[in-house]
Amino acid sequence: MVSAALPQLSHAAATFNFGKDQFFTLGVGVRGQYLSNDPNATPAHSGAASANDLRIYMGAQFHKYVKSTLNLERLRDGNWNVLDGILQVEPWKFFNVWMGRMLTPSDRSNLDGPYFLSTYAFPFVSQYPGAWSGRDDGITVWGKLVKDHFRYMAGVYRGHNWVQGGSNYGEHPLFAARLEYNFLDPEPSPAYYTASTYYGKADILAIGLAGQYETDGVGTAQDKGDYKAWNIDGLFEKKIGKNAKHGVYTLEGAYYQYYTGGVQDIASGYRQRAAEYGNVGGISDGTAFLASTAYLIPYTLGWGRLQPLVRYQEFRFKKDLYGSGHPKTTQFDAGANYVLDGHNLRFTLDYVRYHEAKTKASNAFLLGMQLQY
Repeated sequence: MVSAALPQLSHAAATFNFGKDQFFTLGVGVRGQYLSNDPNATPAHSGAASANDLRIYMGAQFHKYVKSTLNLERLRDGNWNVLDGILQVEPWKFFNVWMGRMLTPSDRSNLDGPYFLSTYAFPFVSQYPGAWSGRDDGITVWGKLVKDHFRYMAGVYRGHNWVQGGSNYGEHPLFAARLEYNFLDPEPSPAYYTASTYYGKADILAIGLAGQYETDGVGTAQDKGDYKAWNIDGLFEKKIGKNAKHGVYTLEGAYYQYYTGGVQDIASGYRQRAAEYGNVGGISDGTAFLASTAYLIPYTLGWGRLQPLVRYQEFRFKKDLYGSGHPKTTQFDAGANYVLDGHNLRFTLDYVRYHEAKTKASNAFLLGMQLQY
C-alpha cells in the first residue's frame, strides 16, 4: 500500500496509520551532481556542483478505494513547485481513475522520471511536453490485465502552449495514451509507472507504444500547427544464471516521431519565469531514437555493486525546417553506477559527449548521487 501511495518505488520514511485502510506516508528524494563542463555554471563552460532537485513525497489513503498523492519539487533555482497532486480512485486493478497533476501517458523514460532511469541524466530525445517534469493537469484512466502483463493508460490534459501569444491560447486539450505488454515477468512497479532497470528483481521483456495529439499544440498565435507525437520503446532485462549468479544484463531502446505541422514552436518557457516553468514552447519536428545497455556485475565491491553502462541518443530535425538539410543533435554516455540500494541509493560516474546541431561537440564528466527514503 505504501508503494502505491508514493510516485514510484522509493521507500517511505514514515508511515502513520489512522485505522483500517487509512494512513499517511512521508518520504524524500535528493539528487546532486558535479558536472565538469556545466553551461549553467558561472563563468560559463566551467565545472559546477549542484543539487539537481529535492523532492518531498506525501501519500494518503482515506478509504479502501480512495487515495491521494502530493509531491513537491525544489530545483536548482531555489523555487518549489507541485510535482504531483493526484486524487486516486482505484476500485479495481483493471480500471482506475486519477485526477489532478500527474505524468501523462508517454515513453518509458518519462514514466521512469529521473530517479528510475538506468543512467543519471534524463534523455534529451524524450520531448513529450509537460507543465512540470513531464506532468500535466487532467484526468487519466489506467489498468492492468492478463495477470498484470498488460498495462494501459489514457487521458485528457490541459495541454501545451496555453500562454497568451502561443498557439493554444484557446486551450485545446491534449489527448494521450499508452499500451504496454510484458512478455516475461510483469514489471514490479506501481500503477502505470516504469523503470529502466530493476537490478535483477525480475526478467523483463516489455514493449510499449505511446501517442499524443493536440489541435494547435505548437507555434505562435499567428503561425500555429497541430502537435502529434508517437513512440515505441522496449526494455529487456535478464538475470544470468540462477538467482543472477552471473549478473544482470539490460538492453533498452526507443524510437520517436514528433510532428509540428510544418511550423516552428515558440521558445521554451515563453513568458514564463524560466524554460522549465509552464507547458510552453520547445517542441521540435523530427525523428529521434536512443539505445542503451548495462550489466550489473554480480560481485560486491565494498557496500554495493557496479553497473557499467553505455547510451547513445540522436535527434534528427525535419528537413529544411531548422536550416538546410537534416541537422541533428547527438549524445553519447559511457560510465557506471555504483548501486547500494537499487534506485534508492546510487552513485554514477559518466563521461558525456554532446554534439548540438550546428555547434562544436563538447565533453564533460558527471558525478551524480541520488537518495530516496
